[in-house]
Amino acid sequence: MISAALYLSRRSLANATRRRLARLRQPKYLIGFALGVLYYYWLIARPRSGAAGGAAGLPGAGGEVLAILGLTTFLLMNWVFGSSRSPFAFTPAETHYLFTAPLTRRQVLDFKLLRSQLPLFLSSLLSVLIFSGGHFTPSRIVRVLGLWLVFSALQMHYGVAALVRQSLEEHGVTAVRRRLGVITVLTGVAVAVALILRRQLPEVQAAFAAGPAAGLDALGAILHRGVLGVIVWPLSALVRPLLAPDLATFAARLPAAFLVVGLHYVWLVRSSLAFEEVAVESAERMARRIAAWRSGRRPPPSERRSKGARRSLGRLAPVGSPARAIAWKNVQAEWRGSGVRLPVIIVLGVAAVAWVASLGAAAGTGIQVLATLLLVFAGMAVVFGPYILRNDLRADLLLWDLLKSYPLRGADLVAGEVLGPVAVLTGVAWGCLLAAFAASLAIDLPGFPVLDRLAALLATAIAAPAFLVVITLIQNAAALVFPAWVTLGPGRAAGVEMIGQRMLTMIGSLLLMLLAFLPAAVVAAVAVAIAGVAGVDGVWRAVPGAIGLTVTLGFEGMLAVAWLGRVFERSDPAAELGG
Repeated sequence: MISAALYLSRRSLANATRRRLARLRQPKYLIGFALGVLYYYWLIARPRSGAAGGAAGLPGAGGEVLAILGLTTFLLMNWVFGSSRSPFAFTPAETHYLFTAPLTRRQVLDFKLLRSQLPLFLSSLLSVLIFSGGHFTPSRIVRVLGLWLVFSALQMHYGVAALVRQSLEEHGVTAVRRRLGVITVLTGVAVAVALILRRQLPEVQAAFAAGPAAGLDALGAILHRGVLGVIVWPLSALVRPLLAPDLATFAARLPAAFLVVGLHYVWLVRSSLAFEEVAVESAERMARRIAAWRSGRRPPPSERRSKGARRSLGRLAPVGSPARAIAWKNVQAEWRGSGVRLPVIIVLGVAAVAWVASLGAAAGTGIQVLATLLLVFAGMAVVFGPYILRNDLRADLLLWDLLKSYPLRGADLVAGEVLGPVAVLTGVAWGCLLAAFAASLAIDLPGFPVLDRLAALLATAIAAPAFLVVITLIQNAAALVFPAWVTLGPGRAAGVEMIGQRMLTMIGSLLLMLLAFLPAAVVAAVAVAIAGVAGVDGVWRAVPGAIGLTVTLGFEGMLAVAWLGRVFERSDPAAELGG
């Protein structure tokens, strides 16, 4: 079994490398590969002044505390926001050959675990190379092996967590109830930890006042005492080999880490029955999706998802604009495909701010923090939202033949595809802005009265949709003009050449954004000047400026939609996708 797994891993790596090298005969991949190599050289191997090439290790207690906190964050995020999709997903070929072979469930699981170790090891090696600046000394071997152990344990833990969620789903426990249950348990643990640390908090605060290193040392000492030390021990045992200063210390800490990894392995093996059912179902679902994509149809939804699918936001009128119908379709897809992550994040953020505010002498500090977080989230929705929400041409171009058969003008199709994510992100941004404005009414901001805050709210609310239209149009234009250089659908292409292509795409997008915003900024400045001459004072001048900016960007967006519509009608992205 071990030799077969190693042979398949070795041949898979060799075949993937040969396939990527063969793609370099095409200029678009060759240019991307060259840029990717330069990027990795700059990231890893470039000369750095003062780079430590010796065996200097991470700070002992402080590094261990930070590693424990980071690992705890990963585990909590997985249990709260993780999905039921197991990291040990089997391909249809593996399912047909392995599950019909004279192998036990444990041997099949061992095979999958062994095959996954090479990617985990390469990830550990690349991570250490990046963070060490390319200076790979003998002490870095400890880092690679220690990080490999952490990745292996996390992979098995994620697999068990996925099986637990799968079992809960089979028993009718919805995602909301499951996450609320996890949050309730975690809240109880947090309260217990807070009660345990209540007496030691003055000591920790005094240590942090003396310096971050002293504070981390004091916190590390507390984490290894009493009941809290028992709770934290598995995490500490797992990360301590990673922080070992030499091979001898690494060898001494290795048995405890192996014990934690072994316990995860036993836990995973004991769930082997559910593992087999999930693996077979996942492989069959993957085969159906692949067959659907190849035949030009959307993959059929799974029965589990169809049972708990959300109701539609509303019914579409039988007669109306084609662009509105396409936009409605994309909004519905985003609504039904989204989980409960955003509400949970908002609830946790509000609870954390309320707790911080209760510690201070006045509640105004917590409200200021809440308003600031809402403004930051609104800005992130405008700037990064178009890169995250991909229910537009970046998803639908995989069904290009079907789109081409619609009795629609290209401009209507492009407009509808773009308006879908823009509508969703505009709603998110406006909601955050309104919440921040409402929170600001409860506090006194010297020099920024309520009327000025209202003007700032109106200006940003007017300009946000225009920004979103431009950024989303640029992303969809890249997908339509250069489909081979943009990730289409849910998959992510890998390889050094793809990193270079994404860098080229990012540079081109920034240049197009600059060209689009320059005329709009000029018009906005003229509108602000005219408003000043007309007697508008203070922040209220930003409102006509935002109107001028929005009108200009809207006009540019109309021209871009018309041009992209003609590109869609004349071009054949299927030829690019096939090459």
